[in-house]
Amino acid sequence: MIRLGILGAGFMGGTHAAAFAQLPDVQIVGIFSRSAEKAGAMAAKYDAEPFTDVHKLATDPRVDAISNTLPTQLHKDLTIAALQAGKHVLVEKPMGLSVAECDEMSAAAKQSGRLLMVAHVLRFWPEYVAIADLLKTGALGRPLAATAKRLVGPPRWSDFFLHPEWSGGGVLDLHVHDLDTLNWLFGTPKTVYARGQRSPESGGWDLAMTLVDYGDVKGFAEGSALQAPEYPFTMGLSVLCEGGSVEFTFRAGGVQVDSRGAGGSSLLVYEKGKPARPLASPAGDGYANQAAAFIECVRSSQPLTTGTAEQGRLAVATALAARQSLETGEVVKL
Repeated sequence: MIRLGILGAGFMGGTHAAAFAQLPDVQIVGIFSRSAEKAGAMAAKYDAEPFTDVHKLATDPRVDAISNTLPTQLHKDLTIAALQAGKHVLVEKPMGLSVAECDEMSAAAKQSGRLLMVAHVLRFWPEYVAIADLLKTGALGRPLAATAKRLVGPPRWSDFFLHPEWSGGGVLDLHVHDLDTLNWLFGTPKTVYARGQRSPESGGWDLAMTLVDYGDVKGFAEGSALQAPEYPFTMGLSVLCEGGSVEFTFRAGGVQVDSRGAGGSSLLVYEKGKPARPLASPAGDGYANQAAAFIECVRSSQPLTTGTAEQGRLAVATALAARQSLETGEVVKL
């Protein structure tokens, strides 16, 4: 039995809890929130203990692993505290607010001998996995370019997003998803160039259009949290290869990622001289697949194959390079 503590009872804490609760031989033993009411309500769902002292749960001797879904400015200290207490940690993206914070967490994981995984969930999202697997086969030839996007209105479930000093702004909190996806598919960027807009409300960079140069492959990512509140959450990934292209598009049935209801989704392959065809994707939900991968590595003591601390660090470095480019107007080398 793997005994789990979840730091955070907000949207992501609830999402992680629901994913872990599906797994056999996993027990959620504690839920932390600053709000006793929130901690109690979520803990009751999973027959867990509510905590309002975050350090007490992060270091609880009953706990084998921690899911850290707290706001980004709290990632480093709580992740390190849990690792030093002998816990394995799944930390939400972005890994930290700076590369230095990522390095401190990685050093703590190495010193403790415990697993540190970064929750870049698109690496487990069925349609994104299908695209990655297709590219590995070489069936479409050499990749030439890729376009990724993530568009949404201002997040409504927390005022955290109104404080770029806490979240890093949309470029680090939202845009990092697609920058990490491009890194996953094509490696370490050579240069980053971004243009965008600041939020009139928070002053943070909440819209970014970023060119990422991988050498032979050129990437473009668009991230915006400046859409109208009525705009439906939208994401997509398209990869152009020598022999054709593959494209995933998704639009939620409601206005944000936490919405429920029918939306629109397609995953299609376009090859020269052939009709468009659907591409099959693996079963499961991205969050459930991510939770399962984390627990399997905890249980087996096997190293991670994706979602590593090194990959989380590179995602932060890429997003910060995009933010530097936004602020200076210059091309930034990594």
